[in-house]
Amino acid sequence: MEESVEYILELIGKLSKSKQKEIHQSLETIISNPEKIVYDEEMTSLDKTTKMICPHCDSKLTKGHGNYNGRKRFRCVLCRKTFTTLTNTPISNTKYPKKWGSFVSCCVEGLSLRKISSRLDIHIATAFHWRHKLMNAYKSTQVLSGIAEADETFFLHSEKGNKSVSKSRKARKRGGKAPTPGISNNQIPVIVGTDRDGNMIAGVAGKGRISAKDIKQVFENHIDSKSILCTDSHASFKAFAKESHIEYVPLNISKGKRVVKKVYHIQNVNNSHSKIKKWMIRFNGVSSKYLQNYMNWFCLLDETKDQKDQSKKFAQKIIHPSFKAD
Repeated sequence: MEESVEYILELIGKLSKSKQKEIHQSLETIISNPEKIVYDEEMTSLDKTTKMICPHCDSKLTKGHGNYNGRKRFRCVLCRKTFTTLTNTPISNTKYPKKWGSFVSCCVEGLSLRKISSRLDIHIATAFHWRHKLMNAYKSTQVLSGIAEADETFFLHSEKGNKSVSKSRKARKRGGKAPTPGISNNQIPVIVGTDRDGNMIAGVAGKGRISAKDIKQVFENHIDSKSILCTDSHASFKAFAKESHIEYVPLNISKGKRVVKKVYHIQNVNNSHSKIKKWMIRFNGVSSKYLQNYMNWFCLLDETKDQKDQSKKFAQKIIHPSFKAD
């Protein structure tokens, strides 16, 4: 067996650099063995007797209606619209649907757009649009309970990719500093919440200083009313807790009060801030208009990090729930 491997390597060594690179990429794909997305495994067994919930009106009165592009098609008895198992999913109407399993694995690995483009043999613009279709479709179901910690962190406002930005201001080099010190509209706040069970919520909240309305927009339906909210002494968090009838424990960080009763602190959420900032470095700056998608991506990676077959679980969170199989 060893002689066979040596013989193969000897043959590869005689090939051109471009051919060697092609073989290397093919081997990477084989070794990584990306999980097939759930719809490929489960939907191949569907037939005309399978009942699906209509993605247009949520009716259960549906029936088989032939095939479309090689997939089972269904029709709703109430709204009369047809649909397939991919309708209203990020994959709907995209080219190369069979490459999405590998694409999800690339997202889990955190590969750059160039590496994804090379590995899957797709255009870099396609990789970019697929990434944002995927992350924009993610709707978190996490709910903070028990002792919940919350705090905001800031990212410098970015117009990356906007070719007309020079008309309003001089282009800024990657990174850079805000033109004015302190918190201003040049800063984009991201409100992050965690609990002691490891659940996490992260949402972009306008520009500059956050308000109770911003906090509600991020945490609405994502925090248990019986939980205890622990934050710094920001007035907006206090107002949100009062309006939501949630028990509130403030920490006066400016006066060195970082822990209350040896239990209440915001160390976990501050640790999440550090992880988010470190993870974002790999993208060399992102446009502010896409920042929420990157927060979705990070939260989904965090949500599935301890699960086996992470690529499959990652895909299920975004794609599988929308199939609504009855």
